[in-house]
Amino acid sequence: MYHLISMTAYEPDPEAMPWTEQYRVISFPEELRAGFMDLYRRRWRRREQPMGLPISKLNDLLRATAPGLVATGRGVGGSAEVPWFYASEEMPAELVAPLLASWVMTLPPSTESDAERVADHRDALDRALALIDQCTPQWRRESVDLTAAELSPGGTAQPDRRLYHLLPERIGAMLAARPLHLNGVDLSFRLVTRGQGVELVSWPPRMYTQGKRTWYYSGVVTVTVQTVPFAARIRVHVSYGIRRWATRSPVQLPEGRGATVLLDTPLPWPGANGSRRRLTANSLAFDRRLGMLAWSRQSLVDLLPNLDVLRVYPEPAELIAESVDWLEGRDGVAAGILHSTAMGPHGVGTGLMPLERSLLDRWVEDGLRPLLRRVSNLERAHRKSKPALLPTAQTKDSEKQETRSRQRVQARRDAVRAALDGQPLLVDVLWQTEETRDEVVAALREWLGLPPVLARVDGDHEWRVGDLRVALRARPLEVLGAPLEIDRGSGRSRAQALAEAVQKRATQLASQLSPRTAPVALAIVETLGPERFLAQDSDPKSALRHGCAAAGRVSQFIVVPEDAEGPVSLRARSALADGMRQLGAVVPPDQQLDEELADDLQYLALWHVRRQANGPTRQAGQQLVALLIRPHDLTHPVRGWDDARKEWVPYAQLLLTLATGGAAAHTRSGRATATTDARRDEVERQIRSLLYQVRNRPTLLLVNSGNLREAWPGLNNGQLARDMVTFQGEPPTRLALYGTDLRMVLLRDANNRGETSQWYAPGETKEETPGFSAGLWAAQDAGPDHRVFVSTVGKPPTAGTVRRDLRKLVSDDKWPHGPAATAWNPQALELTVLCCLSEAALAAAGRTDTTPDRPAVVAAAVHQLRFHDEYYPLSRPLPLHLAKLAEEYVLPLAPSAAPAADHNSV
Repeated sequence: MYHLISMTAYEPDPEAMPWTEQYRVISFPEELRAGFMDLYRRRWRRREQPMGLPISKLNDLLRATAPGLVATGRGVGGSAEVPWFYASEEMPAELVAPLLASWVMTLPPSTESDAERVADHRDALDRALALIDQCTPQWRRESVDLTAAELSPGGTAQPDRRLYHLLPERIGAMLAARPLHLNGVDLSFRLVTRGQGVELVSWPPRMYTQGKRTWYYSGVVTVTVQTVPFAARIRVHVSYGIRRWATRSPVQLPEGRGATVLLDTPLPWPGANGSRRRLTANSLAFDRRLGMLAWSRQSLVDLLPNLDVLRVYPEPAELIAESVDWLEGRDGVAAGILHSTAMGPHGVGTGLMPLERSLLDRWVEDGLRPLLRRVSNLERAHRKSKPALLPTAQTKDSEKQETRSRQRVQARRDAVRAALDGQPLLVDVLWQTEETRDEVVAALREWLGLPPVLARVDGDHEWRVGDLRVALRARPLEVLGAPLEIDRGSGRSRAQALAEAVQKRATQLASQLSPRTAPVALAIVETLGPERFLAQDSDPKSALRHGCAAAGRVSQFIVVPEDAEGPVSLRARSALADGMRQLGAVVPPDQQLDEELADDLQYLALWHVRRQANGPTRQAGQQLVALLIRPHDLTHPVRGWDDARKEWVPYAQLLLTLATGGAAAHTRSGRATATTDARRDEVERQIRSLLYQVRNRPTLLLVNSGNLREAWPGLNNGQLARDMVTFQGEPPTRLALYGTDLRMVLLRDANNRGETSQWYAPGETKEETPGFSAGLWAAQDAGPDHRVFVSTVGKPPTAGTVRRDLRKLVSDDKWPHGPAATAWNPQALELTVLCCLSEAALAAAGRTDTTPDRPAVVAAAVHQLRFHDEYYPLSRPLPLHLAKLAEEYVLPLAPSAAPAADHNSV
């Protein structure tokens, strides 16, 4: 058992502060910005005008080709006041001018049939190009403290905004200047600028050969700047992983999807022999207008031939066909296509194991001294890591095994009875293969301990065990599982055409499902694999879910055996478990908190669903999902808030409402005419209303900051204050004003911004291999009112038996096939006890009727919610897990499509 964990996070060392760097800086001249905007606006005729220039492509070009450039500023396209270049030396005008000219050529409309407009665009382009010679940007010196930060009123460090891109670039350059020594091999790294921070990608790629196939991969190190609630110093988070390269011949791009390409190019200037430091990100996708693969408008690669006429740069079709040749390089130019799981299997597994992560982290730590230091190790904050789980059935003692199996079956039956309020459990199996049908029936029998019965001629089964009645109806799905037929005629938009096809199929399915004799039922639907649906938008799953919901069924999908990996029996059991979850037959186990929190404590979880126009139904929409769990309620312990009816409804009913009656509401709330402020006001109104609904009972509110803060800005770290909440345009107020026994915990995960760092458990001796450890953790010097904790879980059974000391980046003789192993990348959850019944909160409320909370116990309650008898440790606490999964039913349809007819009958 490990007693400490190490976070791959760093902070400024007070003894080395300030960390000051000198830069040569220029701003984007206003004359250039105005002239270029005049040209760029012509591309947006009859559309909403752009707020700024598409500067990212120019920045990529500068980073790839301009020696001495360190970083580019953010927001340059919309303001002439923002610094544009941060460089180690001035760049001559004769270098910058051709770069600007190449980029300016991409600003005007690419297609225009009107001769008069063509001439006008040409004149505007000539004027813009002339401006480049007329306006010479002025360089100035600027000193930047790379550790500069101010404390928010709540005590959280708020860095200078420039640091979010300057500091990762500087750290990346420092690390890339030092090779990484592993197993006698030196790995070199190149920088890749991201929207948030930088990546270091080991280059050139490494090769792994298995049989007759060679696979290519690299190590990747990501650096971002972050803040932590109530921490007085900024943080630098570093994460480690594997970057896999697509090298099939040809590379298979999934229908409707593109790919990211990293480009390695020499400096295009005569006599330029500087070392290469960067790879530039480009994207390619199928262009329907051209009828072929093409580089996206923001890609750099189509500008380089204008600057470097001596070399050949890859065309999309050529790169797809000859991916290995381009990855290995042609005449000094190399390009690699990033592999994605949608492209099929890859011979190199994902992830790194703890030993290799610790070796990489040691290399980073050495490279950052003495300017940054590692955040101190964390120790256990609560003695109980898990709730009171049922013992596993696996034991050599047959009598114990039988007893444990009976306990688990009884717990499942009780959960079903509570979720359905004593109504019968009705299950429809819509199958395409008899094998799957039979395994689903077997899984249901095993799940609830049902005896074998003979199916009737029509395929129906029925059981009665005590006061629990179970009925299963099996019918072939037949043509309802075929691809959707999308008709784009009559001037309909893509979303409208898809909505019509969805509604047609949904209505067909709903009419074939028999009338219900209970408030809600479950449908297990067997579908083809996604690769079978070659035509865009033809996958019928959204239509099938709409149809099941219209007929009063929650739905769970299972893929036909020939399109899926793994035994059908295991997948059928997993599908049934997910189906039971959708019925609400899942309750948290009893927690082990030394009776420090109220027995009748309820959990309120919020999740903000945001569907984009590229989502499953091609229609944007938003929905706030609120979930309430009362673990000890005998009926409907899991409920959701129906904002139209203004009441808490059973979880399954909430899902049906989201898919049917709520479809139009999603569309209205997400319409383009609604302003951001209006959407925020609506979400905050709903939150206030929800807090009012739970004010009379002890409640623990759970919120994922990254998910909700766009709609609730008061969740940003800089606005947090202990035991206070902030709504837009108002000063912070005590949470106790919304409920005397209300507590609130904010969760953060890594998301795509690296907001929580990776971790590993270090060995207590040099001989002990680093590993994983489940627990709730806090800083070793944390005081009694410490509010920020880290929640980790151990390795799940699905992670297999990969050894902790496995090495993948540079395999050794002991593990020659190490790169093929899939390693588990552990994710830590940050738990911030924002509000609790602290001494200060009780004193402010004038209360003496209860003892103060220990924040560590409140955090332990949330941590233990990640564990459940029926699931592997969850990525988030059960209430938030269920709230997030409800977004599977948020499937808004284009306004012209009417909802499917409701075939409910009770």
